[in-house]
Amino acid sequence: MGVFNKIGIFKNRLTKFKDDEPLTKLALTIVIILDIFILAVVFGGLSAHTSQLTSPSEYFPYNCRDIFIKNQWSQVNKLDKLQGLVLSDYNNYSYRYDSAFDKSKMEKMQPNCRKFYEEVSKIYKNPGLKRLFIKRQNLIKKRNQLMQRHEKDKGVYDTLLLENIAENNNDSLDSVSSGMKTISRKIETKSLAISGINKQINEDATVNNLWSLTQIGNSDFRQKMVDDLNKYELIYLFKELVWQLLFMLPLFAIFCVWHAKSIKKNNSIQTLISSHLLIIALIPIVLKIIKVVLELIPFHFFKELFKLLELLHIIALWHYIVIFIAIGVAMLFVYLIQKKLFSKKRLHEKRLMKGECFFCGKVLPRKVNTCPFCGTNQFEKCGNCNSDTFVGGEHCINCGKIV
Repeated sequence: MGVFNKIGIFKNRLTKFKDDEPLTKLALTIVIILDIFILAVVFGGLSAHTSQLTSPSEYFPYNCRDIFIKNQWSQVNKLDKLQGLVLSDYNNYSYRYDSAFDKSKMEKMQPNCRKFYEEVSKIYKNPGLKRLFIKRQNLIKKRNQLMQRHEKDKGVYDTLLLENIAENNNDSLDSVSSGMKTISRKIETKSLAISGINKQINEDATVNNLWSLTQIGNSDFRQKMVDDLNKYELIYLFKELVWQLLFMLPLFAIFCVWHAKSIKKNNSIQTLISSHLLIIALIPIVLKIIKVVLELIPFHFFKELFKLLELLHIIALWHYIVIFIAIGVAMLFVYLIQKKLFSKKRLHEKRLMKGECFFCGKVLPRKVNTCPFCGTNQFEKCGNCNSDTFVGGEHCINCGKIV
């Protein structure tokens, strides 16, 4: 039996209860709902299974990338960034939130990142420093609110100034001006308080140890960190694929065995359900392999070529190529499906088996030569004996030879 014949038979098992008994729309709807539910559970299981691996974002957290690769921690903003990290647990109280200072998390990190997080953890666990950061956060929040109010009042002041030039009425103008001066003094008071806290924090020995880690400006060190991250991302891509296949292949094998046994036992309902589950189990496998291939081609195997395309500002060329390849593959599949699985010859054969008109597909009354619905003759001349034989039959009904 040819490959396309096997595919055709499998396709029939997806939509038929028995060869002569197609699924009702209600039954097919229930099967599709089951497919969607199982697919959601499979993807959820894949996610949970893969989460056991250390992902690149866990191995090299984004804060570490900002510090060691992007060099985004400067004298101007480092206290603000440190505050966000130190108070991450304080500001996130959702039951789904995972602490950045969990010991098991830090053990997964790249050595330099782990050292950085260990130093931040010391600050986080220091009650005095934590209180200072909380106080600093509150002061900054209040100062920002005052500054927004000051900007709003400034807009009002500018409008009143233009209006009062003509009227020469300065009462309302003086009132707004007085209010703005009061707000400015409050902003200045908050800023002085924040500066005092900044000084206290920066004088702490634990914080100074952390600053010494973030001041690595060596280009060789940065390149080493970049190489380490790239290497881990490449290895993780394959590890993730293998890990997910370890989850999916046993499930696929179970469905294969079930499908084979249900066919052997001629159990229609089990054959139907197991056929659908085979497709469901195959979808994540195919999608993951495609994802790996699409990531490896541009970012690893042809890395220099893609750097050149980016340099020449023609990276869109790669996307054009992918689009046209996808169109070509789709056209090939449509052609194969149309010519092999659902060709006119196979369509006529299937309609003949069901007692239908080969042209319009309506069920024929018994012992008629011409379709009463479309008027099409159901017979053709045999090329061997020149007698009438059914359209769609592979062999002549009179001489038995291939038509």
